Amino acid sequence: MSNNTPDNQPTDSPSSESKQTDSHDNGFTQPTPRPIISARRSISTIWLLPLIALAISGWMIYHDWANRGQLIRVHFITAEGIEVGKTKIKVRNVEIGKVESLSLNYPNNGVIINARIEPDAIELLHNDSEFWVVRPRIGASGISGLGTLLSGAYIEMNPGQHGEPPPQYYGLESPPVASASEPGLRLKLASNEGFSLNVGDKVLFRGFPVGRIESIQFDTKDREALYGIFIQAPYDRLVNSESRFWNISGVNLNLSSEGVSFHAGSLDTLISGGIAFDQLTEHTPNDINVEQAKAGQRFRLHPDFNSVREAPFDHYNEYLLMFDESVRGLLPGAPVEFRGVKLGAVERISFRRDELNYENDPRIPVVIRMEPGRLGFSDSEDVLMQSHLQMLYWVNRGMRASLKPGNLLTGSLFVDLDIYPDAKEAYVEQIGDYRVLPTVSSGFAQIEAKLLAILNKMEQLQIEPVLAQAQQTLQQAQGSLRSGEKAIKQMETTLQKIEQLAANPQTQAIPEEINHTLREIRLTAQGLSPDSRLYQEMNRSLRTLQQTMEQLQPVLQALDQKSNALIFEAPKGPDVIPGQMDKESR
Repeated sequence: MSNNTPDNQPTDSPSSESKQTDSHDNGFTQPTPRPIISARRSISTIWLLPLIALAISGWMIYHDWANRGQLIRVHFITAEGIEVGKTKIKVRNVEIGKVESLSLNYPNNGVIINARIEPDAIELLHNDSEFWVVRPRIGASGISGLGTLLSGAYIEMNPGQHGEPPPQYYGLESPPVASASEPGLRLKLASNEGFSLNVGDKVLFRGFPVGRIESIQFDTKDREALYGIFIQAPYDRLVNSESRFWNISGVNLNLSSEGVSFHAGSLDTLISGGIAFDQLTEHTPNDINVEQAKAGQRFRLHPDFNSVREAPFDHYNEYLLMFDESVRGLLPGAPVEFRGVKLGAVERISFRRDELNYENDPRIPVVIRMEPGRLGFSDSEDVLMQSHLQMLYWVNRGMRASLKPGNLLTGSLFVDLDIYPDAKEAYVEQIGDYRVLPTVSSGFAQIEAKLLAILNKMEQLQIEPVLAQAQQTLQQAQGSLRSGEKAIKQMETTLQKIEQLAANPQTQAIPEEINHTLREIRLTAQGLSPDSRLYQEMNRSLRTLQQTMEQLQPVLQALDQKSNALIFEAPKGPDVIPGQMDKESR
């Protein structure tokens, strides 16, 4: 048989061992133990150190990953002052994150900042959170960010309150005026023109600052400026549906048909500008017609307080006036009055025929607005038709519109409505979308027409005979003047003679002689008094004369009956009884 074991490989067979034992036994030697080889394997403890290091590294990686926070993206117009790994993100000067990367954003013309927010601050991220770069600024609200001159710029975060974080935030170019969490009221003001207002300018109520302007933008669709304002609590309760807002920046000098007016705000509003608001009429808190303003409500921003005072109504009817005369001096906003009482204002002056669709008419169209609230109606759309019907009634009564001068200094005009009983019959016609009120010529135009008529009549008169007669009258007047000069000279001569006579001493002695004569007359009158002797003698003589006349009375009666009674004997009458005559006479 073949043996698979190699020749040189020792075998552990019992025969070989017995042989060796025998040989050793025969040679008196000890047997040599042979090593026992086993196939068992084991792991060394040195490998525990790398395993522990690996576990610690994994735990550190997991801890770093679990506590690294949330990555956000913020879009800015520019990355001025921002550095990767250095620029911090803070909330109320407490660091909550850091900028990790920075990249350009070509489609939106800006930069994208990737920042890491710490886990403890993730709950501050909402849809309305705001970010802006804090750097040194000089604005209407003052100087801010001076601390960044040494420490460098950083990103300030205004925590939000509503909504989930968006995929990308849009950073603000300027700090917000008020925090989103600050209690108050945010409103929108719309204006057809821009004013010298800036973000941060004050909002005043009766001169007291109650808020600020937060944003300014221009609406290209409606072509109007929009101002976002914030009213602080508790002043937000002052804003209601009757509130009116107006611009108080700068100096307002107004030369209108109502005269010259000058208005200027406080010193800070003259420098930086501002907005004021108030309500024109006082209302009680329980007035059902007044509602408190709501967040985001839109109001009209008037250019000045005069505009607020003259245009407090929102609903009005538009009418068209067609004038045959020049409208130079008539401006938009000019009052429309009825016998001195304002009923509306001029909306605009237009000569666009395509707008009115009224061809071959050289008259000038003027659009006015009539406000029913000025007639005692409520300021609502429900009364517009009612006020229009009343306007038709007055037109039938003879009401017409005309242009009248409002200010001789500025030459401005206004629209006057009045009743003309002798006016031609007219009615309210329709031209396009406008209702046309009848008009008459103004007072100056009527005076001009009358002067032209007078001049035409004077041209038709025969002026030469009138002038010849007037020349003859002037000659006669000159002759009368010459005669008058002669009379004046004679009068002067007479006055000179009177002066000479008055200067004569004899003439001057006449008053003394007159006084002497008066004294003698006074003495004579005193001698004729009832107590004087002369007066008593004269009274006695007069009684004697009276008795003599009574005795001669029968003789006179006899002569009256018979004139020859002295010659012939008169018939005897009855015997005279003594004393009887006296009784009869009595």
